[in-house]
Amino acid sequence: MARLDGKAFYYGWVIAFASGFILLITNGMTLGGLNVFDKPLLESLNESMGGSVTLAGLKTRDAITLAVGGLMTPIAGAAADRFGVRPLMVLGALLLSAGYYLYSTVDSLSQIYWIHVLFAATLASCGLVVNVILISRWFIKDRGLALGIAVAGTSLGNGTMPPINAALMGEFGWRASFAWTSLLPLLLLPVIFFVIRERPADLGSQQPAAQRAAGTPTVIGGMSLPDALRTRNFWLLAFIAMFSFFSIIGTQAHLNLYMLNRGFSQMDAGLSYTVLFYLGLCGKVLNGFLADRLGKKRVFVATLAVMVVGALVLRAPQVNAIWAGLALFGLGWGGLYTLLQLLAADYFGPRHLGKILGAITVLDTLGGGLGPPMIGAIRDNTGSYDQAFLLVAVLVGLAFILSMLFHTDTQAGTGKPTAT
Repeated sequence: MARLDGKAFYYGWVIAFASGFILLITNGMTLGGLNVFDKPLLESLNESMGGSVTLAGLKTRDAITLAVGGLMTPIAGAAADRFGVRPLMVLGALLLSAGYYLYSTVDSLSQIYWIHVLFAATLASCGLVVNVILISRWFIKDRGLALGIAVAGTSLGNGTMPPINAALMGEFGWRASFAWTSLLPLLLLPVIFFVIRERPADLGSQQPAAQRAAGTPTVIGGMSLPDALRTRNFWLLAFIAMFSFFSIIGTQAHLNLYMLNRGFSQMDAGLSYTVLFYLGLCGKVLNGFLADRLGKKRVFVATLAVMVVGALVLRAPQVNAIWAGLALFGLGWGGLYTLLQLLAADYFGPRHLGKILGAITVLDTLGGGLGPPMIGAIRDNTGSYDQAFLLVAVLVGLAFILSMLFHTDTQAGTGKPTAT
């Protein structure tokens, strides 16, 4: 087996960083990276559709991505359990490339909506759940840190793709930028074919030593989806995910306008996303590391407590306090994002994890899809974001209370202690 500084090197760490790169591309291109194209897209669509396109109509695409992706994820999770993650990842990369190329040709909202059905399929087949399944097969020891490294790719993508797309658009125009960027997902194909392996057993002779290095068991166990649905922990995680996804997706969707309304400049409003997403990245890696050492439930509850404080500080009358609120909210959310996947993988086991995470994803995408329009409706009716951000704080507070009810006595009905 390969050696690094005289110690056994475990290939699972290559898998963790490869997963992070895959999530950087898929999340960055389907979510944050698209926002920089909004203005020229609206201008072009209104020119071709007689001025009838609104910002709300354009942003409906995001709800389509979340809603359809949530419905597809259980199917993709079941397919990953049965056929492996690599075929799904190849499909997701090709769909993402096709979607970006088709974006360069759009002249109607209906075309955009269909493209976002492709993006939903991309996230279902090559996004978070599939990568969590992969990491859970490779790690038991240090699983928290490995998941933190992998899911950090989502924050890196949302922080990296917008300036790349903006630079391309300034150089080539928006249509040509979409066409050029459509080549980027194809970079994932050699990673999937030559780097990704389904599990340690795929390395043949390295398997026994690799398993000893990582504490990976030779027998894969776990609950079935029907068994998981009968546990309190499944519903606790599902509603925690639903409430927190409502809060984070709704907050980031309206953060730019909220900052402008509080008197900040457009530059500061843009910087607020950098603070939110990069503190989220720190939270993902840091809390994954701490979970392996301090106990998963303890860190899980703490991340939600930090997120509650951040949500309350965001509403503070002192405008400069908003930066502290953003930092705490992002740090807490990043940790929560990692711990949700980690607790599910630990408690339910890897055998049917795709189906179980897919079922949880149905509720969390429902929450995420409701966040932007509901917060917008409250803003329209009250004239401010005060009540909307109070709702965010209340929902995160409910998630915090539910997190304390999560019990960590046994794993997948085996009676073995876990997630302590």
